[in-house]
Amino acid sequence: MKKLALRTIILNTAFTAIALMTGVKAQSVTFSVTNPSSVSRANEPVVVCWDDLRNTFGSKELVRLRLVDKANRSLPFQIDDLDADGIPDELVFQLTLGAGETKEVALASGRDTLASPVGPLRTDAANYKRISGKSQPVDDDDGPGTLRRDGHYPFDGVGWESELIGYRLYLDERNSIDIQAKRAAGLHWNFIGSSGVDYQKDAYWGMDVLHVGPALGIGGFGFWINDTVAHPYKLDRRRTRIIARGPVRCVVRVDYTGWDVGKEKTDVTSVFSLFAEDRYTEHRLLLRSAANQTVAAGIVKHARGTVKWNPATSTLSSIGQQSRGGDSLLMALTFIPGDVIQKREDSPNDLVLLTLKKGQPLRYLILARWQGEAVEQWNQQMLNDDLATASRRLNQPLEVRVTLPKGKKN
Repeated sequence: MKKLALRTIILNTAFTAIALMTGVKAQSVTFSVTNPSSVSRANEPVVVCWDDLRNTFGSKELVRLRLVDKANRSLPFQIDDLDADGIPDELVFQLTLGAGETKEVALASGRDTLASPVGPLRTDAANYKRISGKSQPVDDDDGPGTLRRDGHYPFDGVGWESELIGYRLYLDERNSIDIQAKRAAGLHWNFIGSSGVDYQKDAYWGMDVLHVGPALGIGGFGFWINDTVAHPYKLDRRRTRIIARGPVRCVVRVDYTGWDVGKEKTDVTSVFSLFAEDRYTEHRLLLRSAANQTVAAGIVKHARGTVKWNPATSTLSSIGQQSRGGDSLLMALTFIPGDVIQKREDSPNDLVLLTLKKGQPLRYLILARWQGEAVEQWNQQMLNDDLATASRRLNQPLEVRVTLPKGKKN
């Protein structure tokens, strides 16, 4: 994975049958998407590497692309430029599939001149900073590792959200992740950041439900050095960027440069993504320098939380009356089994040690659900389903087959 660029192409428009685009010869690619599991999957993310499509669509065609299903219904999608070269890297959309079901969708370009309207914003991300006394959003915040200690950041970190939930990364020496839970579905980060409200107090939209303290929160990470979590206490530089916000997903990137891990310094990148109408944040870690490392990802310990480690699914979960309001809160991390070294703990956290290899992204999912979202729906089956969904998504992903136009090659 290269650098992520500050560019996302967001397309969502009505589209009649590809074959009926009057007077236009359309270039199209078909995606056959299969659910390999024995249960239905709703609003499941589909991620296609743009390398599979780069010889089919040129840069000038991107604004004329349409994604449709077999019934010629338009599907929202994004083409996210994940490096700094201005070339697309990932096509993303969402599908609902029954058990074992396969669906086909088509991405096509034509020479029509109709502008593609931006779809409704269903995910968002925000990083607010006080500039000239006013709290303002900053999509690219680059500075020394001590930048956040100057007190100019209203909620101490960068936040990302879907309609269902929000998360926030503390951009200080803790490197922990917090939860902005919602009782009113919608997007609220910009209101919170610009209004100056106390985001930790219960409000009509929800509240900051997790007391983090010195811990990693839910899914924060550090390097594991001498049986201790090495937080970014000494860091040369930290760059935080909002990569994408749109109708399908939001993406946030944080680059850590010169992270002091004892005998050496290392560079590492965090990439967080969250899809529309979803509660599972994917965290990708990429080691940019030095030898392979061991990292620790954790969940904060609370006296009222019951912690479970499921080695079969590589899932760490905590459930109990551990929210700020005293009601129930589920927190969970799900990993790919081959990345896991062992389950550990320290004073503030339950931890999972993971192998981070240079140049190979390490991925895990972050999940939270708050009882205050909908008390009447809170039950054990729902929580079990949440955990099972996370495991399936990470370890039994949708299968995507790409059919290119005749004569085209990857």
